[in-house]
Amino acid sequence: KAVTAAVFIICLSISRKNMVNMATIRESAGMKTLLHVGCGRQGKEILPPLDFENEWREIRVDIDPDVNPDVIDDIRTLATIPDDSAHLLFSKHNLEHLEFHDVPRCLANFYRVLDDTGFLIIRTPNLEQVCRAILEVGVEKNLYTANINGERNPVMPMDILFGASWEIEKGNHFMAHRTAFTAKNLEQKLRDAGFEHVDIKPAEASYELLAVAVKKIDGNVYWPLRGKTPPAPATTGV
Repeated sequence: KAVTAAVFIICLSISRKNMVNMATIRESAGMKTLLHVGCGRQGKEILPPLDFENEWREIRVDIDPDVNPDVIDDIRTLATIPDDSAHLLFSKHNLEHLEFHDVPRCLANFYRVLDDTGFLIIRTPNLEQVCRAILEVGVEKNLYTANINGERNPVMPMDILFGASWEIEKGNHFMAHRTAFTAKNLEQKLRDAGFEHVDIKPAEASYELLAVAVKKIDGNVYWPLRGKTPPAPATTGV
């Protein structure tokens, strides 16, 4: 009974915290919302250089309460996040931790929580580039050094494919990777989720894909932020 009561208190506390922060999202009039999903302990330094003092508000979302997110939620469902409530969704190295079959559901919910004027940024390992590296240098060659939570570790192709070996060795199995993407299949999954414009580029130095997906082309905040002109609508012959 004591255990049951403790679990109930924890769940109630999480529910109240989420309700408070969802109310904050709705009431932040004049401020655009950036949802930082799967935030972990990462700070604003990894986010796009936005005006967080006057124009943007970061809402940190994670399933792990130990990283002290603003909202405790599963990125696959984002069940506590209202529809059309965010102008930018930022996801760094989350998708590869999902099961393959969960990716479409996750991307569909990314689409759902974005306002029609919103867009998302995804960073995820570049499977094609990693495979080339394996063929060229092998699976255990140190490719670069990662600085995660103040700890520096060499990164091998094996780490990029299967997850950070030094974290998994500590018992942190949440760091294991369960799927992977090329630019082509990630673009298709984003388009299948409903995004009208998708742009994916490789980041060669970090063996990543950098994806931008715009929910609706017309009136999207992405264009003025990047100083770009929206693409013309596609036309079809009669």
